[in-house]
Amino acid sequence: MEARTLDFKDNNIQEISLDELKSTVKEEDYNKKPLMGMYHFDFIQRVADAVEAAKLKFEIEPIYAAQNKDKSRPGVSVIEMYRDQFGEGSVKSFLMRRIFSRIIISTLEDDQTNTAVAISYNQMGFQLAFGPNVKICKNQMILGAERFMSTYSHDNKMPNPERMIEVLSEWLNNFKEIRKKELETILAFQGTIVPHHEMLEIIGDMTSKRIRKDNAKDFPGEPSYPLSQSQIGAFTKAYMLEKQKDFEKLFSVWDVYNFATNLYKPGSTDFPLLLSSNANMSQYLMNRYQLS
Repeated sequence: MEARTLDFKDNNIQEISLDELKSTVKEEDYNKKPLMGMYHFDFIQRVADAVEAAKLKFEIEPIYAAQNKDKSRPGVSVIEMYRDQFGEGSVKSFLMRRIFSRIIISTLEDDQTNTAVAISYNQMGFQLAFGPNVKICKNQMILGAERFMSTYSHDNKMPNPERMIEVLSEWLNNFKEIRKKELETILAFQGTIVPHHEMLEIIGDMTSKRIRKDNAKDFPGEPSYPLSQSQIGAFTKAYMLEKQKDFEKLFSVWDVYNFATNLYKPGSTDFPLLLSSNANMSQYLMNRYQLS
């Protein structure tokens, strides 16, 4: 069987399997240890092992690897020695620094949602989120800042990926109670109406947060924003198109959150922001409508 090849020049995001990720070049320090404290493939495997240990039914979705424009440590590097050994485009010739995947848990799922553990790895470290997955559109929901962890630059900063897995295991061992609570939160989101004028206020808030963060010298300490400027445009357009169909239609907080989570996908959001922006948006809506 001919070995699979990848071309990040034609498409800067590629799908790979966990086995393929395990065969890529390892990024290590001078002591031959994982540069970020754990290999990305080990992190995904350890998360899957934790889900299995909790006796939950699950599957690992395809893994996304992404190139970016970082010149010193790009999202994907070709290691010439392995390219010469295994061939141009060989999976084994790549060192991958930007990875995103999810583990879908079908235990206690209903017609609309199941549960997902989302995993992100990039040049700064690891991120992990836990929450409902909207089955029809694969939107990742994060219902509360406490369901998001990062090894860098966040309120829920973890000392290392090992600690993240320990916390995840605690969540998984209380899966039934957490799932029940999250279904109640979904109902609260769905039962809270957002009038047109409030939606315009939300769009204004998103713009204000973006401007303040992008002008850090004038507004120091501003947290990361939920939506970039281009995403604010896409978010607003999605809402306006729905209103154009029926101006009298009422939208809930759940609908508003889904307008945003439609954008938190590989290819639409930079990998390091996939989970942190999502968590920020969720927390903004929960605070605004007192749904926490």
